[in-house]
Amino acid sequence: VPAHPQWIGGPTLSPYSIGLVYLWQQIGFVLTIFFAGLRMLPRDVMEASSLDGASRWRQLRHIQIPMLRETFGIVTALVVTGVFKVFELVYALTGGGPVHLSEVMVSYMYHITFTTQQYGYGMALAVVVFVVGALASAATFLGNRRKGEVR
Repeated sequence: VPAHPQWIGGPTLSPYSIGLVYLWQQIGFVLTIFFAGLRMLPRDVMEASSLDGASRWRQLRHIQIPMLRETFGIVTALVVTGVFKVFELVYALTGGGPVHLSEVMVSYMYHITFTTQQYGYGMALAVVVFVVGALASAATFLGNRRKGEVR
């Protein structure tokens, strides 16, 4: 009799399960931001484009998506910085197991610092997490700022 798949504690599906739970956790927040961005678009531009004969697809592709550039930037920055803060999700679901397979850098830092009591190494990992998160945030903001400049 084949064993049923272990979604959370199994060696193959636990990282995907954590990703799915994180996606489910964040999708409402991201969609709310995009919905607010769509509500901020000027209606007269959409009305003028429909009077000019633009289809819904062309309105989306050539008007709405370019006008949502700042919203895409904000969502990208929030998702990039949010990826570095998934400790509580990993810790609550799997504790980093099995065999550290579903561990992220922050949960590994917690394990090293408080389980094995290697405080120096754990704090060095904390500094690395901070620097990588700061660089990712800065790169995201600079990339979005450059896209918005008039050339």
